Amino acid sequence: MALNAVMLEEGTRHPVPLPNENFLYHCSGVKFELKSGDGYPGDAVALRSDSGTAFVSNQRVVFLPVETTHKTSTGSSTEGTLNSFTIPHTSLKDHRFAQPLFGANRFEALALPVAGGSIAGPAKLILSFKEGGGFDFATVAKKMSERIQETGEAPPHEEELPGYDNSTHPDTSERPEAGLPGYPDEAPPGYEQLDTRR
Repeated sequence: MALNAVMLEEGTRHPVPLPNENFLYHCSGVKFELKSGDGYPGDAVALRSDSGTAFVSNQRVVFLPVETTHKTSTGSSTEGTLNSFTIPHTSLKDHRFAQPLFGANRFEALALPVAGGSIAGPAKLILSFKEGGGFDFATVAKKMSERIQETGEAPPHEEELPGYDNSTHPDTSERPEAGLPGYPDEAPPGYEQLDTRR
């Protein structure tokens, strides 16, 4: 996880994509909380933003608060000020989507530190979706994390299912040739093939 390290596209509040990165979902009106340490003074990090936008890509989760101390979110800022937060899916563990009886839906996860990321120990990440969209965000984030865990690397993009290719059978009104894998050699009993070429 890294604080205040997200570059923004010129004139927007949208993160600049990393190489081979594709942003899959974003949601506004999100409250951000990051808590770490065991509660002793000087040993804890607690960052909070009441409103911002959360993004999920094929590589990471990004949060940008509505208010920042500088426009690009990459320059120096007042210590303790949250201008941006980013964490790769490989550093998010124990995903949880909570739907409390009262209050906003929440996405919670254990955020593990990364080298040079400004936070030394593990922390609890909480994103509260005050304007909805939390379920979709949590679903995409969990799916990306699972895929990365299975393959060991981030997928280049969110792939779609391949389209149907009937090039092997251009005339679909005819029964496929006997002997093709998955097709019986003979028609079933009582089956008559109609001639539809009239």
